[in-house]
Amino acid sequence: MTDHTPPYGSDDIAFWPDGTWGTPGDVRVGEYAHMTDVNEIVRCDDHARLKALGVEEDLEIDPR
Repeated sequence: MTDHTPPYGSDDIAFWPDGTWGTPGDVRVGEYAHMTDVNEIVRCDDHARLKALGVEEDLEIDPR
């Protein structure tokens, strides 16, 4: 079985267990090198999950 899921893009959001978040692009260039491994990466269009993680205001996602 082939996985056709595209790789994570630089606009997706990486989360750590302590609530810190950033983009995979920032992670790739070392902005979060001081952090432990990323806990979860959420695609930028998964608004329901991003809202559940509490970042909708920071990312300007419609709260409805």
